[in-house]
Amino acid sequence: MLAIGELAKRSGVTVRALRYYESKGLLNPSRSEAGQRVYKYPEITRLQQIQLLKRAGFTLAQIKSMLGSAIINAKTVLCVQEQLLEKQLAETQRSLRAIKEALSNLQGTETDLFTLCNMIKLGESVMDEEKWKKVWSKFYSEEGIERWAKAREAVPEETKLAHEAAWPDILARTEKLVGTDPASKAAQAILLEWNAMTKVIYDIDPSLTRTAAKLYDHLNDWPEDGPEKPFSKEVWDFIQSAQNIADKKEISAT
Repeated sequence: MLAIGELAKRSGVTVRALRYYESKGLLNPSRSEAGQRVYKYPEITRLQQIQLLKRAGFTLAQIKSMLGSAIINAKTVLCVQEQLLEKQLAETQRSLRAIKEALSNLQGTETDLFTLCNMIKLGESVMDEEKWKKVWSKFYSEEGIERWAKAREAVPEETKLAHEAAWPDILARTEKLVGTDPASKAAQAILLEWNAMTKVIYDIDPSLTRTAAKLYDHLNDWPEDGPEKPFSKEVWDFIQSAQNIADKKEISAT
């Protein structure tokens, strides 16, 4: 038998996720005399099944239905895995196209060092979905992660490609402004570019606007084995300062 903290430590599943699974009827741990959750062998085995099926691409609702059935349709499982692999392939191909487009836009063989480093980060981040999951699970609930995933999937392919090609240059120019006045014309102009890039996903799901900053407000708390950070804490703090100034100006104007 394992307490919830011990199970989280051994399984790599966060305490928050374990409680969320319980709220959705996926897990039903016993209770000790003190009222604490206690996970026995059947529940630990069930958790392993949940995690395997999640990695295969099933939603929690689908997993709940499957676990409640004595017989699981193998064809359904394999079809979902096929779709997941095709999605991963499409994402890799999209990133490759973005890199090729960035290469075609370079002037000669020279480029700004800041831009080059951000292009390298872009190429690495696409291949690190498992590492990104470690970050998402640290700051968002399972429901929140699903909402973000659905919103990202709804972004048109051509928009994703254009954004991936544009981000390295935008980040490079932002890094050069760090340490300057966030109220300056240059800072406010770069803020508009950031907001234009992120607006597309908030238009799809406006509720995400309230939770977006959580991930980057705690950049220093990301797991050590997580993905490469897309930008530094200093860059994020600069953009947030610029945003606060813009918000105050907007309030004053009303």
